[in-house]
Amino acid sequence: MEEQYVKQGRFSRGVKQRNEVGIWVLHATAMPSILTEIGFITDRSEEDYMNSQGGQQQIASDLLQAIIKYKTLLDAGHVH
Repeated sequence: MEEQYVKQGRFSRGVKQRNEVGIWVLHATAMPSILTEIGFITDRSEEDYMNSQGGQQQIASDLLQAIIKYKTLLDAGHVH
C-alpha cells in the first residue's frame, strides 16, 4: 500500500508493524489484513484531497493496485 501511495506523490511516514501486540481491529482476522492511513483530516490540504472526487478515485485506485500486486505475488509463491 505504501509503495502505491508514494508512486502517486503522497508523503510517506513509513510503515509500522506491531509484532508483540497486534492492532486490536486486526487481531482476530483469519485472512491477510492491514490497516492503512491515507491521510490526516487535521492537515487542511490532505483533508481537501481526501474529500475531492479525484483524491478519492486515486486513493481507491492505489488500494486496488496494491491488492492486485499482492495477489500476483501470492499466486507466484513470493508471499507466505
